[in-house]
Amino acid sequence: MSDLFAFRLRNLPLPLKLVISLGLIVLGFGYLIALANLYLTYNLTDGEPGLTVSDLRRAFYGNRETTKLAAKIDGGSMEQFLPRPGDKEKILSWIQDGASREGYEAAVRPILAENCIRCHNPEGLQRFTPLTSYEEVMVVTQVDRGEPVSLWARVAHTHIQAIGLIFLVLGAVFSFTSLPEKWKAVIVVLPFATLIADFGARFLARVLPSIVYLMMLSGALIGLLFAVMILVPLYEMWIQKPTSPTS
Repeated sequence: MSDLFAFRLRNLPLPLKLVISLGLIVLGFGYLIALANLYLTYNLTDGEPGLTVSDLRRAFYGNRETTKLAAKIDGGSMEQFLPRPGDKEKILSWIQDGASREGYEAAVRPILAENCIRCHNPEGLQRFTPLTSYEEVMVVTQVDRGEPVSLWARVAHTHIQAIGLIFLVLGAVFSFTSLPEKWKAVIVVLPFATLIADFGARFLARVLPSIVYLMMLSGALIGLLFAVMILVPLYEMWIQKPTSPTS
């Protein structure tokens, strides 16, 4: 048991160093892709480029002064996909006039079929918000209250489990670095607490829009911890000089 406590990453044989290092690098690369996906998903939610508090507030709390469809096509992320003059106005007028089935068939359905259905269908990129029928469109002509609980649950359960497992692996590797035990204990615990805080804030943002600041802080802290738990082991394995097993 004392040998286990004395074990350090820098003393590993070369093949094991390579396996662990490549695993850490792949996890880091995957996290960078996840950040890119987050940016591309939400950066135009408020209609302006760049990921800001306004984007997150509009995505998770919604715009209670309008419907979700109107918010998306009038200054939101979907306006760019209605380039033909007059199309946006036709949809907005249809919503304001009561969103009747007759108006949908006559004016709205052709516009959505031409510009939106290729993504907003059960097999498309936006399959969680299909717009292939009047009933589906009516779902997004209600007051915009942000992310529905069903979508939050679907995203939260997969992300919490997957990211939790990733931090389990990272924490196990990080625990064998040469940092003081107290520091390591804090660092390996923080990601799990921050992950719960992040998705908890995402849920509460439906009723407390200002909590998106906690969401952003949690996301930033998760990113920092990801970097620390990857870079420190890599440093110890490849830059720090190896020592005797008892050191």
